Amino acid sequence: MDEDGDKRARAKGSGEVDWISNLPDCLLCQVLSNLPTKDVVKTSVLSTRWINLWKYVPVLDLGNGDFPEYNTFVGFVDGFLDFNSESSLQKFKLKDDCDGHNEPEVNLISRWINTVVTRKVKHIDVLDDSSGSWDFQMPTTLYTCESLVSLKLCGLTLPSPKFVSLPSLKVMDLIIAKFADELALETLISLCPVLERLTIERCFCDDIQVLRVLSQSLLSFTHVADSSQDLDEDLVVAIDAPRLEYLMLSDHRVASFILNNPASLVKADIDTVFNLIFDKTFDPNDQQKRNMIRNFLGGISGVKDMAIASSTLEVIYDYSRCAPLPLFRKLSFLRVELAGYKWEMLPIFLQSCPNLKSLVVGYTRYQEKEGNYILPEPQCFLSSLEYVKIERPFKGEAMEMKLLSYLLENSTILKKLTLCLDDSRKNEESVILKKLLTIPRISGSCQVVVL
Repeated sequence: MDEDGDKRARAKGSGEVDWISNLPDCLLCQVLSNLPTKDVVKTSVLSTRWINLWKYVPVLDLGNGDFPEYNTFVGFVDGFLDFNSESSLQKFKLKDDCDGHNEPEVNLISRWINTVVTRKVKHIDVLDDSSGSWDFQMPTTLYTCESLVSLKLCGLTLPSPKFVSLPSLKVMDLIIAKFADELALETLISLCPVLERLTIERCFCDDIQVLRVLSQSLLSFTHVADSSQDLDEDLVVAIDAPRLEYLMLSDHRVASFILNNPASLVKADIDTVFNLIFDKTFDPNDQQKRNMIRNFLGGISGVKDMAIASSTLEVIYDYSRCAPLPLFRKLSFLRVELAGYKWEMLPIFLQSCPNLKSLVVGYTRYQEKEGNYILPEPQCFLSSLEYVKIERPFKGEAMEMKLLSYLLENSTILKKLTLCLDDSRKNEESVILKKLLTIPRISGSCQVVVL
């Protein structure tokens, strides 16, 4: 009896059922494909049946940090890709953050990409954090991988696409990537016929002044950028994706966001100030900036679910003093990330949300600009608001109480308002509750809950 048979016999004799040993190899490989390769290899010590099973797992997921020496890492990857080379590869995930290896090895990732493309890989996820990662371009074979479903690249340079055939690519994440020229990214996006989700995390050494996102299939777009450096040029992001449903912008450097064909947009997460940072302030006489902000707000005004940052609210507040805000008629859920204790900007925006049902007030570490804001007398009741939750730690200070008064006194059908008390004020909960009880409520069914 072999070792596996002996184990099954012992399990049977003890009344235990060895389900794993009864599984076929193909199913075991499918289970193992969810583990990092270093853990998959460890299963080879379980029994004679498992000694070589890991070699048939259609996933390579590891980094050079899993090996004591870089050459050992290279040899392992080469050996794995050479073994069973006629079979297709489900996933190729690699992390290379080793500096100082030999110059001829710099193109290792290109060689490996060429290999996995021939093996009809479905998912590529490569992070190159070595010092020379931007010095060479990815191979153009990447653009003709017809089996590819998802692509994630970090710290790499993409070549200018001469020919693109990516009929299966649905997800693309480009993290701190560079491009051979300004049109490389625009061309790549426009030539992916089934692309549904695009994420771009930029540093502004990518040399793209105008980023155009043109896609007939895109459903979700995320644009994140480093906000730690000042830039003189007016950067532009122009989006033309008629099927786009979700938009996430976290970028203080881009001066102009242009939304074309936003009719399908349902959800937005917005943290941008249109490059009004450092010593730059909103100039009501800057007609071009005013028109851009007006068009942008109009473009997102049809969403049902939105998160908005304190910094963006500041720009909207400044804009509202010289021009009317559009109505967000479909907006039913709003999350606001407020900084500091300047809550006064919120009512201005709420007055533009006539059908809002739920409001969540969060908090962020972002420090707002200095300035004096005056809480306006409400111009209209919040006639649709039913639920409010203030996640920002509540201290019972004057400006906080003023916001609560505004909400309680003007929300005609408010059902529940939830506060998250600051830990430093837990011993004063009864005092704060007494203050809350003194605030008039226009809604007779409103319940105030303090957590």
